[in-house]
Amino acid sequence: MALTKCKECGAEISKKATVCPKCGAKAAKRTSLVTWLVLVLIVFAAYSWIESPTPSNSNSNSPVASNETDAVPSSNIEAKDTSVPKAPTWSTFSSTDEMTGESMHFAHSPRVSPTRAMSFPYSDVRAWFGVGCDSESEWAYIGFNSSPNLSDDETKDGYSVVRTRIKWDDALEQIELTQDWGDKFLRFRKDDYVIQQVMKSEEALFELQWHGEQSVYFKFSLNGSSEAISKIRGMCSS
Repeated sequence: MALTKCKECGAEISKKATVCPKCGAKAAKRTSLVTWLVLVLIVFAAYSWIESPTPSNSNSNSPVASNETDAVPSSNIEAKDTSVPKAPTWSTFSSTDEMTGESMHFAHSPRVSPTRAMSFPYSDVRAWFGVGCDSESEWAYIGFNSSPNLSDDETKDGYSVVRTRIKWDDALEQIELTQDWGDKFLRFRKDDYVIQQVMKSEEALFELQWHGEQSVYFKFSLNGSSEAISKIRGMCSS
């Protein structure tokens, strides 16, 4: 006869006994074979469901659907623009003498401030690079919103000569300009050469010796200068 111990008093009793003959405690119920078989089947079914692949029509909020969307480029996703923005281009304008009917046409860069801010009263100085033409000639100049107060110019009869440096991209050279007394413009003496440099360069760095400011520099973008100059030449020739 198979024996087991009572869970209350520890006495050995038959496995078939329903109560302990010594203390009267009920014997523990045995788990049947059928019960164990059912439990094994339930565990196996649950494991199979968890490990099964996600259906192809699964909701897009599921982790698998999200990963697949990230991995495959979509035509609806806007590509990021990594191109470098272009510098502001040159502009053109025209002027007509109402008395004579003669016209002049101009191409010029955007206005710029000095590369280093100047002190009062020059803190708002702006400059631009320009090319002008009429039916007979063309010329190059630097314009300012107020008359430049230069310290190393050579005074002549009614005008001043300015000798300074300019750098076309990486090419540095000496250059000469003139300024009528009190005028807001510095005019280059070698117009043809300067205009050629403007049309083939990307930028120009211009140096001036300003009263109380030492060296002052203006950097002009020459982007679009060739197109703008060709445009005014066509208007001047007509």
